[in-house]
Amino acid sequence: MFKVFANMDFLEGVLFDKTPKNWYNIFMSGNVAEVCVPEEIADEEIDPMGSVDIVGNLQLQGTIVKTEAEYINDIPRNSRRVLENPNAVFLLDIDAKSAEDIQNRYGVICQSIEAIDDNVLTKAYEYDLSDGQEGIDWAVYFDKSNHTLPSNALIICDRYMFSADSKSGPRVAQDALELGLLNIRGILSSILPKRHNDEYNVLIVFDSSTFDKNEDQENRMFNSIVKNLKDYADVIKKTRHYKIRFDLISVDHNCINYKKLHNRRIISNYFVVRADYKLQAFKDNMSTATQTIFYDALFSKIVPLKPNGPDSPIKSQLQTIESIRELIQNGCCRKYASIVDKQEETGVTNRCGTCTNRLMTNNSYTL
Repeated sequence: MFKVFANMDFLEGVLFDKTPKNWYNIFMSGNVAEVCVPEEIADEEIDPMGSVDIVGNLQLQGTIVKTEAEYINDIPRNSRRVLENPNAVFLLDIDAKSAEDIQNRYGVICQSIEAIDDNVLTKAYEYDLSDGQEGIDWAVYFDKSNHTLPSNALIICDRYMFSADSKSGPRVAQDALELGLLNIRGILSSILPKRHNDEYNVLIVFDSSTFDKNEDQENRMFNSIVKNLKDYADVIKKTRHYKIRFDLISVDHNCINYKKLHNRRIISNYFVVRADYKLQAFKDNMSTATQTIFYDALFSKIVPLKPNGPDSPIKSQLQTIESIRELIQNGCCRKYASIVDKQEETGVTNRCGTCTNRLMTNNSYTL
């Protein structure tokens, strides 16, 4: 579910003047589940061209309109409250510098209604790679995609993130694991905000049953991933001065929604990256496979007035999140570990019910 916080004046301009154009298209796409405003909505006091028509227009698209006066008006004083809705968009009656500061601190889209970026949720980019192509890695890819969207949580979903293309012994398995970790670090280094004033959540979903049929070897390799990510989180805490929480979920064919988690995805609050073949995409500034990698802001394939039209990136995002959420609610997985701090003991279990990634737990993401 996609939620927007904005005032009635902004909505009136969008819905009746169709300006800004992309925001009009977003509202008319049928993918905005809630619009929250700081004004009281009193139908009997509104003239025919006022808020009743605004509410009616949005309701026709399946959008709920709510009054959230206390919450919206408190954000300029208590800006951390935006994390109560970490996946929403905030278009507020504040100055542009204050909006930018909130966005940088908490990883949400926050803009002043006096300085709206109409293209923020409609950017798209694709890169066609050939096997062995030189001069490309995740940093180059995200730079070319003009990735500027904020975030406070991330999901990396690839069942074969740490797996070899073929089983050829423990050395090959170890090389594949290291390649997976190399790409995860490259993804994170390209996406993690330079400024952030709260814990950043990262969830990685993969299949550790592909490591080795020997359970002891599988456990060693899973724990190797845990140690590596602990070290990475410790580096981030020292250099960027905020904490990362990692949740690792290993699935296998016995887990709920295993088949639904086949597609390779990097998912965040406002964008989806999908790979044709694998997210083990780069090594030593070189492509490891022939494939196309797509970057889509949530509304890059927007279809106004056609809520049942082709799936947009936001639908892909929500379907993946819902599949993982059902897995978490079911509780059972092959292996699960959470990494909160390098100094804390990390236990490995087969219960993933304690996962606290914001994209999983916040109620603004329901289908």
